[in-house]
Amino acid sequence: MGTGPDRLSPTHIPKPAPDVQRIIDRSLQVRVVRHNEDLHVCRVAGEVDLLTGSTLARVLDDLNNRRVPAVIVDLTEVTYCAAAGVRVLLDATARARWAGQRLAVVIANLTVARVLKATETTEGIENYASLSEAMVALTSVPRREFGA
Repeated sequence: MGTGPDRLSPTHIPKPAPDVQRIIDRSLQVRVVRHNEDLHVCRVAGEVDLLTGSTLARVLDDLNNRRVPAVIVDLTEVTYCAAAGVRVLLDATARARWAGQRLAVVIANLTVARVLKATETTEGIENYASLSEAMVALTSVPRREFGA
């Protein structure tokens, strides 16, 4: 085995920092279920943070662009929510209001509730303790026409 300038010994190969693997392995699953033409449920599982928040933002943007009248973001299976995740929810709520869309969030676990309470954003986001409660609330309101 040569030791020329184009070869490095194994001791010179940089090893990844311990936290890098943990960050790379983080995952977020987002699945949209069409309840009916007026209501879609966006089920989120995993961690919502700086690295994964853009995935959730893209899905919510798509639902907004498709003019879905009502969207429920179900965070029941979220195991971690950072401030970046809260920002995604606030931005999506603002875009929904501007477009005449209704966006509600299911906050059924303490992990997410603590972050929203700490950032004092629960008042800015329509939120419910269960998916069934959110579905009843969003299906009992007459459909609003966009642009009206």
